[in-house]
Amino acid sequence: MPLAAAAFAAAAFPALAQNGLTDLGVLNGGMASYAFGVSADGTVVVGQASDGAAGNATRAFRWTRAGGLTSLGTLNGGADSHAKGVSADGAVVVGFARDGGVEGNNERAFRWTQAGGMVNLGVLPGDSYSHAKGVSADGNVVVGHSFDSEVESMWKAFRWTQVGGMVSLGVLNGGSISSAAGVSADGAVVVGYADDGAADNADRAFRWTQAGGMVSLGTLNGGMTSYANAISIDGTVVVGYATDGAAGNADRAFRWTQAGGMVSLGTLNGGMTSYANAISIDGTVVVGYATDGAAGNAQRAFRWTRAGGMQTVEAWLAAAGVPTALSTSTAYGVSADGSVVVGTLANSQAFIARVSAAGSGLITHSDVIESCMTAARGRAMNLALTGTLIHGAHGRPLARRVAPGQKTWWLAGDWGADEHGVRAGRLGLAEVGVGRNFGPLQVNLSLGQTWARQNLGLDGRAKTEGTYVLAEALAPLAENLWATFGTHYQRGEADLRRGYLNAGLQDFSIGSPNVEARGVRVRLDWEAARRLAGTDFSPYLDLSYGETRLAAYTETGGGFPARFDASTEKATELRLGVNAVRPLAGDMRLVATLEAAHRFEKRGARSTGQLVGLFGFDLPGEAVKRDWLRAGIGVEGKLAEGTAAISLNATTEGAMPNVWIAASWQRAF
Repeated sequence: MPLAAAAFAAAAFPALAQNGLTDLGVLNGGMASYAFGVSADGTVVVGQASDGAAGNATRAFRWTRAGGLTSLGTLNGGADSHAKGVSADGAVVVGFARDGGVEGNNERAFRWTQAGGMVNLGVLPGDSYSHAKGVSADGNVVVGHSFDSEVESMWKAFRWTQVGGMVSLGVLNGGSISSAAGVSADGAVVVGYADDGAADNADRAFRWTQAGGMVSLGTLNGGMTSYANAISIDGTVVVGYATDGAAGNADRAFRWTQAGGMVSLGTLNGGMTSYANAISIDGTVVVGYATDGAAGNAQRAFRWTRAGGMQTVEAWLAAAGVPTALSTSTAYGVSADGSVVVGTLANSQAFIARVSAAGSGLITHSDVIESCMTAARGRAMNLALTGTLIHGAHGRPLARRVAPGQKTWWLAGDWGADEHGVRAGRLGLAEVGVGRNFGPLQVNLSLGQTWARQNLGLDGRAKTEGTYVLAEALAPLAENLWATFGTHYQRGEADLRRGYLNAGLQDFSIGSPNVEARGVRVRLDWEAARRLAGTDFSPYLDLSYGETRLAAYTETGGGFPARFDASTEKATELRLGVNAVRPLAGDMRLVATLEAAHRFEKRGARSTGQLVGLFGFDLPGEAVKRDWLRAGIGVEGKLAEGTAAISLNATTEGAMPNVWIAASWQRAF
């Protein structure tokens, strides 16, 4: 059925699953989670996860962006639960769970709602187990199969409604078993497979309606078996696979309509077999997998249309001008309009491929995660730049102090490298400032320009330029004890190039969001608190808060441009350090700094947004280094009727650049 197929397809990518572990998170520190269904608008995902609070037992879950991953519980304290499908609006979840209230803790089909919780749908008479596998768009019809634990091979397809309960759909011509695989949007048509008593109990695809009951869809050219996997939204088109009598009973994907019956979709370039897994809403596009005769009968994902026939996803992309260096394996789902195909590559990674006005190509889930996470590092770069402004150019606020009644002006700049961890870039700033000591309070005002560049993963790049204004007040609190109060604001623009692999080849999407930064700072300096060996030591305590806001923006170019929501990176930092000043020859002085810094935030900001024309993403912020050391050494002295200073600074891995040079010249008058 298209809803089930689309659910699998959409769940595979919004959840960004790899080996079962998804970006939706886990339950209470559990080991893994698996997504199997998604609502029509992509805002609700369902599946199963190991629950750390229940000894890693499996629990059905329902995920929303607001609520995260939420366990749906179990039936009467049963051992486990599994969600397999969800209604179009995300309000109804179906699946199966072990019921602690029945003998043997047997598995029972369930239907979950927010109001009623998980409800056992029962079993067919004489049975002890049941599994729900699909649900109608409005959540009112559930389909699956029920069976007796003593004779598991005798399961029967069922259709459940609130009014009628669980009703068997019967069998074909006295056959033994039947199993429902999918249901139309309105719940009126059910498809699956059943043993056909009129064909020596050979398996046959069936289509069931209230009026006509269970009807065999036949086979291909007198073949032996057939299986229905999916159905169009209105129930008029069914796809699956069947053995083809005209091809030596080799498996062939089929498409069935009332008018045309069961029609083989062929193979790929004379390959041996093909299987249909999913269908677009109107039934015009079919996807699945087949062996490709042009690739030595290797398995490839296919996309079929009446006009183009069966072609590999690679050939479909190539026809749209997108060459690919990757090999697909299986297509599991297709979008409503047939423009998006989801499946797995030959290397078992999940992929999404599309041909559309929004962009064309093929991307893996790992590239989605990595490229979106690297884009967030451009925001962190601006935070490092803000830190350099406060603790670099203004790292020694008392150096700007002049005598009461005097004025001062200065030029200052910082240039450095920001290459801690995964960061790889350069940054700098230049400013002009003025100040006046009103006695005893001195007020300073600075105007400056900043720039930064970071190389990101997958050949991406982030550049930013901005203008800032900074105000400071220096106030004496007691003898040799000074307080500094400061605030700053910066505004600029970023140039972000997000790199990723499109069909295995380099591609880029570009955005130019506005950037704002602001912050406040409170600092205490105990000037010349101790003199040892002719060196004055001045300890200080510095508390600062800064935030950098990247405005929302939508990328252009590339096969998979994204829209990023506005995000704010925050840093609250406490620094404890000491400045040392030692006279050298003439009026030259040696200046040194040693400080320890602690950042209170544990993680950076989340990255949320949407791949344009596809699905939303919500990625957690990266863990940050919270503790680091900074050391600086330099000289200062008289120069051209003023005071010049230059120092080299370095940090251990943290939020600040790893090395930078600070230089300034100041004159009092």
